[in-house]
Amino acid sequence: MWILLVFAYWMLIRFVNEVPLVGSLAATLFLPAFSVSFMVMCEELELGRRIHPALLFAGFRRGLPTLVTMGGVYLASILTVIALSAIADGGALFNWVVRATPPPESAVDDGSLARAQLLAAVLGTPIAMAFWFAPVLAAWNGMGAGKALFFSFFAGLRNWRAFLVYGGVLASAGLVLSMLLSAILHARGNVDALRLVLFTAALLVLPTLFGSFYAAYRDVFPPSAAPEEPSTA
Repeated sequence: MWILLVFAYWMLIRFVNEVPLVGSLAATLFLPAFSVSFMVMCEELELGRRIHPALLFAGFRRGLPTLVTMGGVYLASILTVIALSAIADGGALFNWVVRATPPPESAVDDGSLARAQLLAAVLGTPIAMAFWFAPVLAAWNGMGAGKALFFSFFAGLRNWRAFLVYGGVLASAGLVLSMLLSAILHARGNVDALRLVLFTAALLVLPTLFGSFYAAYRDVFPPSAAPEEPSTA
């Protein structure tokens, strides 16, 4: 059921993104609410309860206006980061992500696209820290959007060593998967086989990844202790 719900979410987001103009906007605005939904599912599993399809929308039941506001801030932040990446590649990455225009070969050959991606990753790291725990802090602890983003950022900052290891594991897994996909494509030249492998890998990786968000949250914010204002020291 856990894998099925992750797959259902994946397909729902893909369907919504197909709606012209408003699809991708709606998917981003409601991303924090869906994030809370999966945290609710994880909590149900931790308590030994069965999960069911209705829980996919459990995150919409509490603090939805705050979560939608948070989604808007996230959208604006990501667009700003991608726009700033144009410093490195003249806008190739921005056009690729926002307008779905493939980057020119020159941007790939001269390394400017890679530099833009690296710049976007660096600029996006503080944003990821701010939004990592923010949705569930808003929904479960009744925080406003600004306060939740503040707590999430400094929680990540105070635990930077653990998150550095976590990010390294994810990056290593992504590298191995990319190498595997490239090997399959070069060995067989079959795009359908490549898509099948990618689909299978996603079904295995995404549920584990979503579960790790909950494990991290419970490590940093134990249920027995209310969040206290993190120190910047």
